[in-house]
Amino acid sequence: MTINTRKTQLAIAIAATSLLAACGGDSDNDNNPSNGSEQSATLPLTRLATIPLGAELTGLEVTEEGDAFFNIQHPADSLPDAENKAAIGAWVGANINELPAGITPITVPDPTSSDAETTRMALGSYQVLGREGYNYRGDLPFGLGHITVLDKNEASVLQSNDPDFNAWIADGENSGYLFTAWEDRPGGVSRLALSKTDDGWTVNGALNVDFSGVNGTMINCFGSVSPWGTPLTSEENYMASEVSATAQWNQAGAGGYPSYNDVKNIQTYLDGTFPNPYDYGYIVELTAPTGTPQPVKHFTTGRMAHENAIIMPDEKTVYLTSDGGSQGFFKFVADDAQNLSAGTLYAAKVTQDAGTDNATTGFDISWIELGKSDNATIETLIRSFDGLDENDFVEGDTNYISQQQVDDYAAAYVAGGDNSALDPIAFLETNAVAMAMGATTEFNKMEGININPAGAASGEVPYMYVAMADVAGSMADGTGDIAIDANRCGIVYRFDLETDFNVSRMEPAVVGGPYDGGATGDKCSVDNIAQPDNLFVMNDGRLLIGEDSGNHVNNMLWLYTPNAAE
Repeated sequence: MTINTRKTQLAIAIAATSLLAACGGDSDNDNNPSNGSEQSATLPLTRLATIPLGAELTGLEVTEEGDAFFNIQHPADSLPDAENKAAIGAWVGANINELPAGITPITVPDPTSSDAETTRMALGSYQVLGREGYNYRGDLPFGLGHITVLDKNEASVLQSNDPDFNAWIADGENSGYLFTAWEDRPGGVSRLALSKTDDGWTVNGALNVDFSGVNGTMINCFGSVSPWGTPLTSEENYMASEVSATAQWNQAGAGGYPSYNDVKNIQTYLDGTFPNPYDYGYIVELTAPTGTPQPVKHFTTGRMAHENAIIMPDEKTVYLTSDGGSQGFFKFVADDAQNLSAGTLYAAKVTQDAGTDNATTGFDISWIELGKSDNATIETLIRSFDGLDENDFVEGDTNYISQQQVDDYAAAYVAGGDNSALDPIAFLETNAVAMAMGATTEFNKMEGININPAGAASGEVPYMYVAMADVAGSMADGTGDIAIDANRCGIVYRFDLETDFNVSRMEPAVVGGPYDGGATGDKCSVDNIAQPDNLFVMNDGRLLIGEDSGNHVNNMLWLYTPNAAE
């Protein structure tokens, strides 16, 4: 099939999706067909769940047996007791690997009803495995989601209500461990020991992963499980997104995300030691997951606002998304399979198709090499910034890597020669180096990235999907490499996987909208996605999409069935 033919077929399928979404009406009557209660079984999108008011749906995870987990992050404080607490939970009564066609979609609740205050499923039910503060018979003395000094359960730093990534690590036919990331400043990861019966899941024990050996973690966001069975948690360090932000790390009273108060929380976690900014913003692998988990920070994956990393079946190629505005899209290729400690980091350069229609415009991709290094070499540079604090801050200057150093590194690397003699700045100021080398740093709110590992390996599901929650900002400013029409409801893009697991093309697959910025309730159609975040690619090629949006009153879980024409 030629690229032009594929573009035409994609445009037809996407236009059909957008038209169906545009036909949706009011969402304040559960019996009104316009809210999805009579949604056709042939629609490419099926609403599988709605979650409580104010909450974000996170942590989509499906086991090989078809059991599924997801979380309820930061529900509204005004909800009834229990429902106003963040939850880790399981979708029970449904085999996700065998979801039937023609599922009757769950309706959109009246926002003033009790249905809007809880989690509702189109089939099966939602079982809460734990809420913030649960102590599991004393296993977690401060409670689930609580961050303590040096992970010693001796003094409190904060109670998080932001459970994000889930990773399932089996340890038997009907038992295993569910790892859950807590997206806070500092962050953390909990582990629940679970066993399955005909009635659902039983929690048999709980612990918090000890990150004290790597100076803690920050803003643990979405993640994945490596092909060799280790959880990968992502540090979404927004301050790593630009040199000017890192420069204010040790400025007393500085704002931003993380703010100075967040930095002080990390100092509390470190029992008084002022933190080094270059310790945060990486992919962290949890080795020995069924024993005593041991975290390994892979500095080789670059320092950025990591949303997610997904490893290809070659066990060497890793794609990395960075959340926030004006961000790059990255690839890491390890020197050796099953070992992320050394390799080469790349950033994408995209060339846009003619036109600006966000529903049909795709991009060709090439890759710019940013650097080669290993964890030990990078950490040597990181340790050179230890010992700095507020007393060292100088207004108008920086104690950390400067933009001039970034520019000098980029010029030297592009010029060639003995690049091994250069300090590995690309791994500490990754987005800035990518920009300096001419890569595309215009992506906005690049969220979950995923494949179906078995399908990608066999070629039966040869796609990678990426969620772009908000197509706006530098993607829609009319300048640069990306200049498409804004879509505040978001787009899920699809990438064809080549035989060596390279990607050289991205095209819109699921396009949100229409959008009504003046609406007092749902700003995006309730019959379509709003600001997609978590993604899970099923064995049959269908896609689960979880929302992180203020553009739907109740966030939703969707099932996308690719059109046969695609």
